[in-house]
Amino acid sequence: MKKYLFLLALIWVVQLSFAQGELDAYRLSKTDLSGTARGQAMGGAFGAVGGDITGVMINPAGVGVYRSSEITTTMSVPFKTQKTTWNGNVEKDNNTYFRFNNLSYVAYSPTGGDFLKSVNFAFSYNRLQDFSSEYTASGKGMKTGLADYISNLTNGTNSNHMDPSYDPYKSWTIPWISTLAWQGWLIDEVGNKTYAPALLEANSLVDPLLYIKESGAIHAYDFAVAGNWGHTLYLGATFTLADVDYRKSTFYKERYPEEDASFTLNNYMDTEGVGYQLKLGAIWRPIDALRMGVSYHSPTWYSLTDRYYAELKTIYPDQIHYEYTPDGATRYKFHTPYSWTFSLAGVIGTKAIVSFDYEIKDYKSMNLTDYQGVDFHSDNEYIDQDFKLASVIRAGLEYKITPQLAARLGFATMESPYTSNLKNDNVEPALIGTIPHYLIEGRTNYYTGGLGYRFTPNIYLDFAFVHRTQESDLYYFPSVFYVDNETNELIKERESTPASLKSIINTGLLTFGYKF
Repeated sequence: MKKYLFLLALIWVVQLSFAQGELDAYRLSKTDLSGTARGQAMGGAFGAVGGDITGVMINPAGVGVYRSSEITTTMSVPFKTQKTTWNGNVEKDNNTYFRFNNLSYVAYSPTGGDFLKSVNFAFSYNRLQDFSSEYTASGKGMKTGLADYISNLTNGTNSNHMDPSYDPYKSWTIPWISTLAWQGWLIDEVGNKTYAPALLEANSLVDPLLYIKESGAIHAYDFAVAGNWGHTLYLGATFTLADVDYRKSTFYKERYPEEDASFTLNNYMDTEGVGYQLKLGAIWRPIDALRMGVSYHSPTWYSLTDRYYAELKTIYPDQIHYEYTPDGATRYKFHTPYSWTFSLAGVIGTKAIVSFDYEIKDYKSMNLTDYQGVDFHSDNEYIDQDFKLASVIRAGLEYKITPQLAARLGFATMESPYTSNLKNDNVEPALIGTIPHYLIEGRTNYYTGGLGYRFTPNIYLDFAFVHRTQESDLYYFPSVFYVDNETNELIKERESTPASLKSIINTGLLTFGYKF
């Protein structure tokens, strides 16, 4: 209930902060299946296996399992299909990319001791997350328009404060999207500090069209060290440097057939910055056939800069109006959730490996501050109320058909971290700036398999195929809510019906490795 009491007051502050909103924070915090072809073919379940750079990314103690030095590199070709469905209207986008995923080096350093067998070192580069995405949604006959949402958001604002003479885009008291809509003739004042759509008549229908393109990646550089105590206990640590490069452009159009009018809203945003993280891990091998692992990943502490720009084109039957925001930039700090991973693996002689990972991540612990470290209280309040603990399960199997040829299968599933209120559109999300479109992502499933062939004792080649599926809700803009004066409950006044976004990514991976 606290959410309902704070919602209308806090949304203003969130809109004005212009750092990442809660859904943008999640975009930088979630992870994807990554690593070598062998690791991904086994569903990424390498927390207790070690001896592969995929395992080192999950549990740094895996570096201690190596008994030789090694160099590996991985390339991939993802083929992405994204299909949206809204009110029976279907849009489909296909894209193919080439990616350089991984480069790693492990240095095996035996000590010659009776108990401490080796202290190994590793460096690896990994494309931790790929933001490349492109999709379209459209339809006819929508009952609520973006101007309804903006009007509701702007209610209570003095229109004089959105006048150009006040330099309104430099004001920290009014959301930029309200100023843009007011200056762009998209909303009108119909009463004292009360607003309504300027183009859209009551009960008229809207034809929406949304196109979104995203690109960039999070690149991770891992520096790891691990020790091997009697081939029984392995302890390791990793220091990670992360580099964020994210770009987003959106095109949104609403056409009003009954009024012979329309508008288009274009948004451009990019996020750049660097961060660091610490990982600690242990693997215990009580008997040859059993390995148990545990690892802790600290938050990644980021220093980030957002840059943003928007333009609005409003088309009346007899005139056209253009409005532009100035170029904006905000520097801030953000830390991702911490996580724990618990792992179990069975090694059946030299023939087979069965492995399992269970990861939990506390998305409520995401945190935003300004560049001086002052807490963004409202943004973090939303994160605390809209997110929860979420789990990732990974399982894998490897079987050696011959000493040279291995077959692999795997599965992984990533839980959605939203609370039921946000997921079911019972509350309004905290958005930023002038981008009203957002995704509520569903569970992600991975079905994986592959082959590995050892040409010589030193040279090998691994192939993997990963089938990734996810279904999400794509909103053109939030629903319109108000707070009941008698009960203080949040009431949905006008519903924003989402499109269904089904994303399928089929990826082929190839890893070349050399042991020495």
